[in-house]
Amino acid sequence: MILRFAELRRDLLTLAVGTCGALVAALLHFPMALLAGPAVLVSLAGLSGLSLHISPRLRDAGFLIVGLSIGSMVSPESIEAMMRWPVAFGLLAGLTLVTPWAGRWLIPRLLPIDRDEAFLAAAPGHLSLVIALADSLHLSLTRPVVLASIRLMALTLLVPLAATMAGIEIGPGLPQASVVTPWAWILGQLVAALLLAPLLKAARLPAHVLIAGILVAATTHLAGWTAGGLPGWAAQAALVLMGTLIGTRFGGMGWHELHQSLTAGLAIVTVTTGLAALVALPASYLSGLPLLDVLLGFSPGGLETMIILSAALGADPSFVAAAHLFRLSVLAVVLTLYATNVARRAAGKSDGQR
Repeated sequence: MILRFAELRRDLLTLAVGTCGALVAALLHFPMALLAGPAVLVSLAGLSGLSLHISPRLRDAGFLIVGLSIGSMVSPESIEAMMRWPVAFGLLAGLTLVTPWAGRWLIPRLLPIDRDEAFLAAAPGHLSLVIALADSLHLSLTRPVVLASIRLMALTLLVPLAATMAGIEIGPGLPQASVVTPWAWILGQLVAALLLAPLLKAARLPAHVLIAGILVAATTHLAGWTAGGLPGWAAQAALVLMGTLIGTRFGGMGWHELHQSLTAGLAIVTVTTGLAALVALPASYLSGLPLLDVLLGFSPGGLETMIILSAALGADPSFVAAAHLFRLSVLAVVLTLYATNVARRAAGKSDGQR
């Protein structure tokens, strides 16, 4: 009971900080203020030593609401576009293979980082697998987390700013639904998503609660069973929670530690986003998919964050979600094969020295 009360108190404190960040960013008219504001302020508070954290249950509740909200935006045009996905996915597979190797070749030439560590750090996602493989190879476990946090924060802030500079209108949060789904259907969707989420988790899908929400809402809308979306207050409150969750990635990290890895993190952001943009251009042309959709789908940002940004920017969230899930599948194979090869080389050297 005491532990639950302490967890609740920390959740409330973290959400209070995140809400303040959202209000400040909204007053400054920052694009996607309800996501970026909490991310920045919670990060700064965590770096300053404040213990901030979001409990898994509250996190999953936010993922579920955001998933239902985004799934309601999937349209019949998304089904037609799926016929053109394989071309883009073929190029995405090549991009996923090349990106870590590019990081392995370039980053050690700019910064004092081991080549194997640079390979894992340049991987556009799959942080849990990266940490597990780094541990098996006796590499730093802290640096992958720090570099991934820098990459996620940079894209959370830069993508909305770049979209605004490109002339794309983007508000403080997710687009408001013109019609609110009846509450009976919302409750039914919540129950269906909660039943589906454990199955997706068993299938080892990342962000299984978020994906469950998207799949359930998209299915009910595409089938014509219901229309509209969640009430605006629910979707925007969940967005503030998501921004707060991003900010907690910097918890327990000090300013000195961040400063040491900042240059490497920004270098990795530049390499990975540059390659993604370079490949997205021919992928969009050859597939006939909108460039914005492909850019967000190929972006090395976090799965949850890029799906949210795609919905806010008017892109097709179904393609962006599918692209990121596909990339994570390819990346799992690439990283595992690389780590296995490194381990075998190390074992061969050890045997040769005996």
